[in-house]
Amino acid sequence: MHWLNSKELISLSLIFLLLAWAFYLLDSIHGRWVETRARLAVAEQLVRQGSALSDALGSKVALLYGIRGFVESNHRNPQLDRQFETIATTLRGNASSVRAIQLVQDGVITHMAPLKGNEAAIGHDILHDPRPAVAVSVRRAYESEHVTLNGPIELKQGGLGLVARLPIMDGKKVWGLAAVVINIPGLFSEAGMLSGDGTLKYAVRDRHHGVFFGEEEVFAQQPELQRIPLLDGYWELAAVPGTGWYAMAGEAVLTFRFAGGLIILLVMSLLCVSLRNKSMLRTLVDRRTQELAALNAELRREISSRRQTEIDLVAARDKAEHSDRLKDFFIATMSHEIRTPLHVILGYVDLLCGTGTAEGEEKEMYVDSMKNAGKRLMRTVEELLHISSLRAGTFTVNPEDFDVVESSRLLARQFHGMARERGLSLIFKSTLSKAIVYADRYSMEQAVSNLLDNAVKYTEQGEIELFLSGEGHDCTLSLRDTGIGISEEYLHQVFEVFSQEKTGYCRPYDGLGLGLALTKNFVELNNGRIHARSEKGKGSEFTLTFPTVSQVEHGVAEEETSTTHHLAAVPSLTLLNSVANVA
Repeated sequence: MHWLNSKELISLSLIFLLLAWAFYLLDSIHGRWVETRARLAVAEQLVRQGSALSDALGSKVALLYGIRGFVESNHRNPQLDRQFETIATTLRGNASSVRAIQLVQDGVITHMAPLKGNEAAIGHDILHDPRPAVAVSVRRAYESEHVTLNGPIELKQGGLGLVARLPIMDGKKVWGLAAVVINIPGLFSEAGMLSGDGTLKYAVRDRHHGVFFGEEEVFAQQPELQRIPLLDGYWELAAVPGTGWYAMAGEAVLTFRFAGGLIILLVMSLLCVSLRNKSMLRTLVDRRTQELAALNAELRREISSRRQTEIDLVAARDKAEHSDRLKDFFIATMSHEIRTPLHVILGYVDLLCGTGTAEGEEKEMYVDSMKNAGKRLMRTVEELLHISSLRAGTFTVNPEDFDVVESSRLLARQFHGMARERGLSLIFKSTLSKAIVYADRYSMEQAVSNLLDNAVKYTEQGEIELFLSGEGHDCTLSLRDTGIGISEEYLHQVFEVFSQEKTGYCRPYDGLGLGLALTKNFVELNNGRIHARSEKGKGSEFTLTFPTVSQVEHGVAEEETSTTHHLAAVPSLTLLNSVANVA
């Protein structure tokens, strides 16, 4: 089927699967329908057999009323013995299923017809029969006014039988019992259940589920059941096909399956022919299309070349404009970041030189301001060197094993002073007592230091929490503050170079916008991950994750908090404009 493409092949396969599924459903429905018809046929025959069996049994029980009528009229007649045999033989007729007709007095069998073959039962005391069911049935017969059935039982004279008994009355007293002994195989033969044609297999069981005719396995083959009511109970007549249910319905099922398979084959053949014709038509169309495509290929290439040139020119123009804007922003920011600390230093130098009477505390304040300005200038230069080195690929890492818990604790302590100056509480927490990482200590500590510096810078009040925890083979460092937060629109740009949410000379916070960009590069340089989460006006949370060589957990989480207090306000740097020429 090389003329089929993948889409057509998939479609053809799906159609085949759909047809197969539909055929499976129809086959299941048809199978159940055929089985239902077979069961109905068996059930109809079973009803006929049940009726025949009931009629046969009823005709035998009816003999009791003839015997009772005769005995009640002649029980005082001395010729009863001879007359009983004549009447019993006449009533029995040619019914082979009637084994014997009996008279019972005081629980003892006194009369039997025919006598031949039943000699063993004459004189037997059935009230004291060792078979409990027999004695119970006899007593019930004496106490009842109706026919009672006893059996199936093993007969005294041999064989399996059923005994029907009816009390004979002498006035208001029971004279004795009339009994008909029915041969069970003969009864079923008379009902036509031993015909031997093999169409159906029968089995019969009593109300106690004791099987006394047929094979017990018939009841395990999901048979059709017919309940035959008796005078004091019931029998269950079961029937299954002689060859089994599947064989009975097999021919119809196989015919249906053959017809269904043939229909599916014809449908698939028609689809294949249709798809082949479609493929041939497609080939012709493709050939004509290729001829037209060859004529237009050069024109398309020319148009594509010109379009690509235009795109490249636009991209180059946009890149140049972006570089120009970035250069202007960089120059403006750099001039501000370098000039502002120099103004502070020069302004305070002029103050120190021009004011000979400055007190020690005031002089110390001037010197601290100059030191902070120098640190800011140094940090600007270091950030520029680091970002340049990282971008050029010349930044050198020296990985080693060190304890990130101890390193973070020391860094947090270094920022206690800054936090106290701003009235903030800096909290260090750790569920780990030790977490050894294999990484470059300098870049790792620089990343954490940048995050701490930002947290202190952008938090006006509240607290900063540095929290370390272990998760599997990783160490997680989370820095949370209650600062100004980051807007949702700017959050995705927060790790970009020279990126600040507010720009220009009037921005409220200093910096080049390199701190978080450097932090991200330092973290990834040490096989770590960084994630930022923030809400404007409520604070930010930065999470760093590093693989550890080993880690030891605290029994109780460690917590260390800086003491917060407010220092006397330092004079605003804007006051320098009135003291020194630092514009």
